[in-house]
Amino acid sequence: MPITPYDQERISKLTDPSAFRYCSGEELRRFLAPRPDWRVADFGSGAGLFTTELAPVADTVFAVDVRRDLHTVYREHEIPANVTPVTADFANLPFPDNHLDGGVSIRTYHHGFESALDEIARVVRPGGRLVIVDWSATGAGERDGRDEEEYLNLATVQLHLLEAGFHIVEAQERRETFVVIGTLR
Repeated sequence: MPITPYDQERISKLTDPSAFRYCSGEELRRFLAPRPDWRVADFGSGAGLFTTELAPVADTVFAVDVRRDLHTVYREHEIPANVTPVTADFANLPFPDNHLDGGVSIRTYHHGFESALDEIARVVRPGGRLVIVDWSATGAGERDGRDEEEYLNLATVQLHLLEAGFHIVEAQERRETFVVIGTLR
């Protein structure tokens, strides 16, 4: 199925710093807790807003997205030297086994990410971290016109991670989102 290009309004939302209200760059770095020599991926990187937040604290960052047009948008901004855009389906990642030390998924898990967890577990080394921040079905925040299927149950996402071989380090409900942090067993 072809990918419909995003319109300018939707692209501007992907690059809008107000998105940090759902997860700040500081929080993201604390959740992932990368070491300076780590290779990490932002799964569902979009236009790179959160990817750029990881660049100062990791050796290599992969901005992974299925949408080539969003990498084009990211390139229109200044991409840090240690960030590599990768266009790929999450269920077929172009990395060898155990290649990554960690990864993040910020507001993208609801796009069918569950089906890619086994593949992500393949490319993350044992002990590596995965951070998921997404829309909470039980959060008290505004719905902002999103479709109901974009809102997920924290316990369900934790179960998905456990089934894919992750140990849950932290799970928390927030006003509009939830955070799950797992390490690969």
